[in-house]
Amino acid sequence: MARAPIGRQQLLDAARDELVRGNGVMELAALTRRAGLSTGALYHHFGSKSGLLVAIYDAFYDGLAHAIADTHLPAGADWGVREHERTRLFVTYHFADPLAPILLNRTAPDPQLTELEAVYIQNMSDNAADNIRRGQTLGQLPADLDPDSAGAYVIGGLRHGIAQQLRTTPSPTPDQATEHLWRLTAAALGTA
Repeated sequence: MARAPIGRQQLLDAARDELVRGNGVMELAALTRRAGLSTGALYHHFGSKSGLLVAIYDAFYDGLAHAIADTHLPAGADWGVREHERTRLFVTYHFADPLAPILLNRTAPDPQLTELEAVYIQNMSDNAADNIRRGQTLGQLPADLDPDSAGAYVIGGLRHGIAQQLRTTPSPTPDQATEHLWRLTAAALGTA
């Protein structure tokens, strides 16, 4: 993926660091100091602090969509094997990004971000529903399962389950969290 222009990328990197350091709170003065740029640079590149946060959320969810894409799954495997691997990729992505606990555990500080996050979650739920329909067509999931409700349930469950796993002390490994969450997902979908 191509990197953003230098000033823009400096602000993105500094904002991510500030959000992690501040547990979801980002002070504009600390951000510009960390980036070594002026407030004017922020407005030039993003239009506002909200615009910067939108870019961070976009990058997180675009990265997640890429990480769990079908191209990363075993070709020709049955539905359960593929989805177990997708769950592992979903969990691993969240465990690897220090911003994930903040995005999963805090309400977006801005109405625009709340709306954006809702769109991403709805898209993930819709994709999960389509995927469940494929599993039903293949005869590998129960035909009487409502794909739309099940897709929303799986995505909501994974997000909240990962958030809980990230809060656990000591933290489980991504593989341990994957196995725990996959058992719950498989049971909910009637594949266990």
